[in-house]
Amino acid sequence: MPLKTLLPRSLAALLAVLAAAFSLACTRAQSERPANELGRIPILMYHSVGGEAEFAGGPLFDIHGLNIAPATLRRQLQGMYDAGWYPVNMRDLLSPRFFVPKGKTPVVLTFDDARPSQYRTLPGGKIDPNCAVGILEAFHRTHPDWPRRATFYVLPESSYNGVPFDQDGQETSKLRFLARSGYELANHTTSHRSLADLPPRTLRWEMAYSTRYFRRQVPGLVMQTMALPYGIAPRDPAHWHDLLRGMQGGTRYRHRCILLASGGPAFAPADSRFDLSRIPRIVSAPGEIEHWFTVPASLYVSDGSPNTITVPRSLAGQVDRRHLDGAKFVVY
Repeated sequence: MPLKTLLPRSLAALLAVLAAAFSLACTRAQSERPANELGRIPILMYHSVGGEAEFAGGPLFDIHGLNIAPATLRRQLQGMYDAGWYPVNMRDLLSPRFFVPKGKTPVVLTFDDARPSQYRTLPGGKIDPNCAVGILEAFHRTHPDWPRRATFYVLPESSYNGVPFDQDGQETSKLRFLARSGYELANHTTSHRSLADLPPRTLRWEMAYSTRYFRRQVPGLVMQTMALPYGIAPRDPAHWHDLLRGMQGGTRYRHRCILLASGGPAFAPADSRFDLSRIPRIVSAPGEIEHWFTVPASLYVSDGSPNTITVPRSLAGQVDRRHLDGAKFVVY
């Protein structure tokens, strides 16, 4: 075989070996990070990925993160992976007893509105590699230790699309694919209107109709979490109860937490400041997510066991033992 043919293959093999060694070194370094299960948890808020311009006359990929380029999501996923983050669904954080490998930081990727660019299929049924689901699936294939996890806050209908993900006749197969693949489907209301001044009866309809719709699409589906449209809650705090649980039209619903639309990383479930009715998120505007790659000391670091909650002694006073859900509290 000619030398010019051998050299590129040898170089490629060398690069592959170096990449594997680097990855192993990073994994070992992450597993040696001291546990801090009171650190903050990044919950990321995405909308469109490679969609249309958000505002008339504005840039295609806007500064608010409402529509980001596919390349941006790919780069962010790689940054999360390199930083030792590990994806979980939002419902996993309802208890401190969730699994994340030792030394890793949990991250929740949330996608609001069931927009067309989040899940699009091409002629023949193949998932578009440039939509959000296509990018997540591809990243899992090349990084099998990054599980298929993300929470989709879906709507039966909205100004952003007709059926969920906006391809008529495909909504059922798409929703069922997400549910059986390990992703979470959760409530984002029925119509995406502001909840600020809606009467309780209408709030219950917003929650229950969406629940009915998605139960028909995915039999047995339980939506445990919900996200506020525009991040706007009812002005009257007494009406928040209607977002969490209620009944309308014969449909009973129960949401165990409410997500906001901003606020930075969330408190850990065992933290006394953890509030299930007001869980903040990090917007995907340029630089917002990337910033948290550079401040690992403030973030949650797993001890590798869902049965223990391990924290440094300096933070022990912040633990709410009522939140431990039967886990053993360990201080070092």
